[in-house]
Amino acid sequence: MSEAKIEEIDCKDMISALPEELLVTILLHISIKDAVATMILSKRWRYIWMMLPILDYNETNDVDHDHDVVVGDDDDNDDLESKSIWWFLDKSLKLHKAPVLERLLISLGRQCPSDASVGNWVAKAVDRGVIVVKFKLRWSAGPTRLPKSLYTCETLRELTLSNKVLVDFPSFSCLPSLELLELYNVVYKDEASLARFLSSCHVLRYLAVRRKKSDNLTNFIVKVSSLWNLWYINTIRLQDDNNVVDSSSCLVIDTPALMKFDVTDYSRDSWSIGNMPCLEEVYISVDSLSTFDKIISVSSAIFSLELTFSNEMLVRCSTLRFSRLIRLYVDPNTSDWVNPLLLLLKNTPKLEELFVNNEYIYELIYELMEDFPLSWNQPSSIPGCLSSHLKIFEWKYYGHREEEEELLNYILANSKCLKTTTIYLRPMLDPEEQDFIIEKLKDIPRVSTSSQLLFN
Repeated sequence: MSEAKIEEIDCKDMISALPEELLVTILLHISIKDAVATMILSKRWRYIWMMLPILDYNETNDVDHDHDVVVGDDDDNDDLESKSIWWFLDKSLKLHKAPVLERLLISLGRQCPSDASVGNWVAKAVDRGVIVVKFKLRWSAGPTRLPKSLYTCETLRELTLSNKVLVDFPSFSCLPSLELLELYNVVYKDEASLARFLSSCHVLRYLAVRRKKSDNLTNFIVKVSSLWNLWYINTIRLQDDNNVVDSSSCLVIDTPALMKFDVTDYSRDSWSIGNMPCLEEVYISVDSLSTFDKIISVSSAIFSLELTFSNEMLVRCSTLRFSRLIRLYVDPNTSDWVNPLLLLLKNTPKLEELFVNNEYIYELIYELMEDFPLSWNQPSSIPGCLSSHLKIFEWKYYGHREEEEELLNYILANSKCLKTTTIYLRPMLDPEEQDFIIEKLKDIPRVSTSSQLLFN
């Protein structure tokens, strides 16, 4: 019996032979910690990670205690498990050598010590012509100032600051390229600092703000002539439960180029809003009827509207005419919404898409539904949008209450152009009840014979 021949195969490291640019691209698809770990593969890989144009340090995602990565001297690796990602960040940034750092993403938690050189990291990115900075700090110390050079960075296009950051915008500073700014739960030095910040961003297109209770501001002033998109949320409620507007605090908005406005405000701060002739898309969730009136009346060009409202707001909205409205999203909250919605439909002659979402009601207060009765009155005339324009109707968390069934019957019976109706039944229903409701809904007469009735 002849002995089996063993074939020797010469395994070549073909990946290491690839151009450096391609190796850098490969490392961009793994975490920064794994990218740095490739330095031990061979001499060829030792410095590749140092040329990465994007650095993403996330304390919740990147910390991996299964293995240690040697960055610098061996003595610095002692007790790695007790250290925050800040330590790894600090060491790796000192070795990083890419001439241009396009994106620096840092998210640090409570393990980050109060003496960490967080400002130096940002300053180094600015020196490399950084384009995007996302900085989130949740250490146990107080808010920290970032280096002044950040606020004069000519290459910076996107900036996100979150949590323990003190926004102190220096005088005579400017961010000539900044297009996107996000400020989440930060603290401001004062109103003048915020005003300087926004007025120095001459091409700013998108602004997102989430306020915290102690952000050191009484008035929040947004005066940006270039702004297209504003996202603002302030869920800090007053101690009392009345609807009185707090005149001591004010949100001032002067954005004549604004096209999209997404606002959630339960603070009952007073509002001052300038004209918005370009406004097209609006999402509104507010407690104050006066605030609601101010927002909804600043533009006649709105074609997409999303509402989370009380009874009073819905009734008020039903008295306004939206001549250009094409898309309407309705979150009824706990309101008696069916009849006011029909009144609103009469004032939206060009409406093509209607979305109703009852998730809040059925998820949070299903057991108390009897405390939130609905009313149904047959309309005397058919809204024009149903007769000639409505094409898409979607209803999430349909509960099959009598008044809801009446509304669904009415829309399907009078929407001549309807193409698709999608019904999402509330998930609390048992399978047999769901099947019963679906079969019942399939029997509803539809004036549009080509329309589809879909269930999810």
